[in-house]
Amino acid sequence: MSVRRPSSRSISREERPSESAGFSLLEMLIALAILSIVTAAVFDQINTMQKRSQSEAMKLDLSQQSREFLDQTVRDLHMAGYPKASMYANMPDNTDPRVATGLVSVSPTQILMEGDVNSEGQVYSVKIVYVASDPNDPACPCLRRLAIPKTPGNPLAQPTATNYTETTQVLPPGIGPGLSGEDLFAFYDMNGNPVDVTGGVDISTTAGQTTIASIRTVKINLSLVTNLRDPASGGLMRTSMSATARLNQ
Repeated sequence: MSVRRPSSRSISREERPSESAGFSLLEMLIALAILSIVTAAVFDQINTMQKRSQSEAMKLDLSQQSREFLDQTVRDLHMAGYPKASMYANMPDNTDPRVATGLVSVSPTQILMEGDVNSEGQVYSVKIVYVASDPNDPACPCLRRLAIPKTPGNPLAQPTATNYTETTQVLPPGIGPGLSGEDLFAFYDMNGNPVDVTGGVDISTTAGQTTIASIRTVKINLSLVTNLRDPASGGLMRTSMSATARLNQ
């Protein structure tokens, strides 16, 4: 009796069950490369958004500081010259502490004026001045507002206030390299024509009194700049604002 032996046909690799499942090294490298590209793009967008957020926050701080200074200066100018001597029966002169002279001295970088700036019945001598540098104040160039109750005497010789408010990081006013491109204060007559106060004008002379009396509008041009770079653009952070005030003197 013969015995039939099983066939010894070989099984091809394609027919053989897979001994292990997974990715080849090349496939893993390609997947890793794609993941890296996608991740880099995502983080780049996140970084850009963070920079823009920081930039807007810094600009907001500068804008708020500018707006506060402009609003205060406009309020002061609106009250310049009030109350007038004509409001009193005995018509006192401008050495009387009850009388607000109005604009006392002006220049492209400074205003000295008198007025009831707090609307409390007290006349103040108010000085707003640009300070280019101060060895005791690293925040300068800056703008300072000094206000002190008026005392009997010459409006040009009032005491200097020991306290002041300050607007820091001011870009130097004027035209030229490194300057804002405008005067800090510009003055106009009733017809809108510029009033020349180059070098400064005050009420100590007849010519000065005439010039100051012709001023009806004051324009304030303020530019602030920090030594910090804009995270979005890479340039120095800067903001510029302006405001005008109509005088009632």
